[in-house]
Formats: sequence, structure tokens, C-alpha cells
Amino acid sequence: MQVEWERCLNYLHGMLSDTVFKTYFAQTKLVSQTPGHAVIAVPPGLDVKVYAAYKDLIRLAWKDVSHDEAPVEFEFQPQDVYQPQVSSSDNSFREFIKPSVPLSGSFRFENFVPGDKAQLAFNAALAVARNPDGTQYNPLFIYGSSGLGKTHLLQSIGNYILEEDPTKRVIYLTSEDFSQQYMKCLQEKRITEMSDFYRNEVDILLIDDIQNWTGKYETQNEFFLIFNALHQAGKQIVLTSDAPAAEVKNLSDRLVSRFSWGLTVDIQPPDVETREAILHKKAEERHLEISDEVIRYLAENIASNVRCLESAIIKLTLQSSLMSHDIDMNIAQKVVTEIAPTLRRRVSLDAVLHAVSQHYEVPETKLIEPGRGTKEISKARQVAMFLMRELSPISLQSIGSRFGGKDHSTVVHAIKSVKKEMETDPSFARLIESLKNTIHD
Repeated sequence: MQVEWERCLNYLHGMLSDTVFKTYFAQTKLVSQTPGHAVIAVPPGLDVKVYAAYKDLIRLAWKDVSHDEAPVEFEFQPQDVYQPQVSSSDNSFREFIKPSVPLSGSFRFENFVPGDKAQLAFNAALAVARNPDGTQYNPLFIYGSSGLGKTHLLQSIGNYILEEDPTKRVIYLTSEDFSQQYMKCLQEKRITEMSDFYRNEVDILLIDDIQNWTGKYETQNEFFLIFNALHQAGKQIVLTSDAPAAEVKNLSDRLVSRFSWGLTVDIQPPDVETREAILHKKAEERHLEISDEVIRYLAENIASNVRCLESAIIKLTLQSSLMSHDIDMNIAQKVVTEIAPTLRRRVSLDAVLHAVSQHYEVPETKLIEPGRGTKEISKARQVAMFLMRELSPISLQSIGSRFGGKDHSTVVHAIKSVKKEMETDPSFARLIESLKNTIHD
């Protein structure tokens, strides 16, 4: 019973400020639950009336976690009923290394629309969730560009496991969380406690965005030791990244090797039909009436990732409300011009040159000087031309002029070459998407 309320608290923690959560919610306790009624004990000294201000959010969180429509009431309880838990050493350390992002109750398998481009990743994640004690896919490594659903699947695994068996000790955290935990424990001389905690107090470990460990060799070394211990004990590990482990820069070879022990699956951008299905699903979740024509228009014009599709639905709702008007094509077109990554953004050419120069480690002056240059310079220059054409309304002639007065046919050839390689080499396609995401106005 208390486990459900703790999961509800995790949900609320992600929606409330730290001050509000710690003051009014952190020490609350579920003391009774019957069909249609749940009672939460409030620590002495707090005003029960305060919770009325959060009743809608609490009801949403409680329903999402417990699948119970019952109202949640906050009451003072006799001192012998409400007894704040005295932390054991393990609980104390759990609080010491508490992740910044808790599991979100909104991430579930039932509201994930995989389509053909993410079906394998979806099936693998569901298989792990259904059999967390198995070792068939251990580790499970999911990779893909930002906004395609990696975090959704990762947290769905955790939510599913806890629903089936609340006694399972599931830890979800970002790679940044783990890095910060390591540094904090290093400073406090608690590395041994950290190691013992992960080895002895974790059944399923979910780590998001391991590409952020680039160059953090001490963090990588600590995780390597923890990984080995968990894997040998048959504990499930699931990791996500924006690229395959072998393509993550400055990731140690031994981690790359360990991550290949299980199953590696990728998520690719959804096709038009899948984007339509996602939009229908998101609209249904929010009880919105959107015509098939508008759904089709959005799906065709927002091709980058699922996060942008969700953003479109939210903006449609907001625009419709502000204009006191049903969602129609005019509102849809307004939303698309605001957020669609497929529409060319006005980014500076200098920003493109800088990003390409940084990645290929080629001086910007070498990129724009006359002449062909080395093979590496030529490749970097083609990529820069392609990105300039993709991310700005500049003409082919203007792009050529930027690169030492090259003819527009040279620019056309560069763009075609990059597109062809993207179609045949998924890793190169991911690189281009990653560069796009790093370039700003």
C-alpha cells in the first residue's frame, strides 16, 4: 500500500518545486486505502488546508499510479499512527545519491506508438520488463537521435516492473546523475558506500544518455566495476544513447565491449503513417477533436521526432484556447511555422562552419579557402554545404561563394553526395542529425 504512495510521490516530485515537495509532501504517509477512499497522514505542524491547492495534480498522479479514481484526503493522525521512518544506512545513502529525475507515470508501454522504425526496440524493452530476472537481453542498449522515445521506453520498463512487483528495486537515472553521484561520493569519501549500494541494493538499473560520459574516464571506470558486479549477479541493466556504443567519442573500449554483450537496438525517426498514429494517440489522451486533414498535415510537415509531435499537440490546444476557435488548418499551419524542424531555420552560416569545424577538427579557414584540399577537408566542406542548405534559405550560388567562389553545380554535387551517404550509412545519418541539433542561431 505504502509503495503506491511512494510512487505517487515520485510523480509529484517531478511536477512540484523542491521547496513545496520537501515541505508538504516528502514526509507524508499513506495510512489507509479502501475502494473510493485514500487517507494520507500529514506530519505535525503542517496545515492540511494547503493540500486543497494541489488537489487536481494529486488526483492525476494518484490515478496514474494506482488506477484508482478515489479522492485522496490529507489528515492529521495520532502520533502513534504517523511515525516518520527512521532511515537505515541504506535509505540514508539512497537519499544521498537521489537522482534528479524520478520515474514519470506518464511513460508506459500502452501509450508508446512504435511503428516499423521502433518496433524492435519496443519489443525488446517489453521483453525485459516482462522478465526482469532473465539474462537474454543483458544489457539492453537502445540508441537513436534525441526525441524519438528512448527515455519513454526506458522509464516504461521501470514502471511496468514496479507495477508487477513493487518489491523490485528499480533505479532510473541519467548518466549526468551517475557522474554527479560519483563526484559527490568522491568528495565525501563515500565511494565504497556507492559501490556497495549498487551491488547490493539494485535489481534493475536504467541509465539514460550514456553519451554524456564522453571523456569522463573516472566515472566510466566506476560504472565498469558496478556493471560487472550487477551483470555477474544476473541483475538487469538497460542503457540508452544517441549513438551505438562504438560511435560514442572517448568511451572506453572495455565499456564498449561490455555493452555489446546483450542486445543493441536502434530507434529511427517515424514514417508519415506512424507520425499520424502518434498524433491521433496524443490527441485522444488529451480529449481533443482534430480532423484527419489536420493530422495528416502535421504528420507530413513535422518529420523530425516524437517530441516535436507532442509539442504540436500542446501548441494546438493552447492556440485553440487563446483564439476561442476549434482546431482547424489555419491554427495547424501557425503551429507548424513555429516548431517544425523540417522548415528551414535562419541560422548563421558561421554557426554551421563552427560546428562542422569542431567535429571534423578542420580549421574554418581551410573549409572556405579555394581549392579542393585533402580528403578530410573535402568531406567536411560537403557536410557544411549540405547543412547550410538544410538550415537556412540561402541560395546555392551564395553557398558556393562562401566556399571560395565555388560554382553552384559543386554545391549540388556536395548535397547529393551527403544525401546518398545518409541513405546507405545509418551512422553518418545520425552524425548529420546530431550536427543539426548542435547548430543554433
